Amino acid sequence: MNWGKGIAIVIVMFMLYIASFVYRAFQRDADLVTEDYYEQEVNYDQQKIDKQNYQEINGDVTITKNEDGIYLQFPEEVDPSVSGKINFYRPDSKKFDREFELSLDQNRQQILDYDQFYEGNYEVTVQWDGNAKHYIYQENIKF
Repeated sequence: MNWGKGIAIVIVMFMLYIASFVYRAFQRDADLVTEDYYEQEVNYDQQKIDKQNYQEINGDVTITKNEDGIYLQFPEEVDPSVSGKINFYRPDSKKFDREFELSLDQNRQQILDYDQFYEGNYEVTVQWDGNAKHYIYQENIKF
């Protein structure tokens, strides 16, 4: 084999590698982090204040996974009649994102069924209003 054939084979192999890379790149979903990314950036300072408000509460929000589902337990300082939302964000695919209204029982708990989730990592954000303040709690969980 001479140099010309060897160089031609290397160039063809490299072109096949690049073509396979381009093909795989087009097969992946390229979702934005969120649809309202710029609006959230404008509200970034307010989110920092809301997180600071949460840190001033005596006690923590705890998220536990049981056979019945996902338990969210709020501290005693939080009134059970608060309004807010729970957002489960899945970084790898927005079709698995879930959002729920915050509805606490008298024990300051909310239970969510497992059948609404898929295996993987979720970023949980809980936002609520109470005592004339806004609160944000965030945690990463894995199913």
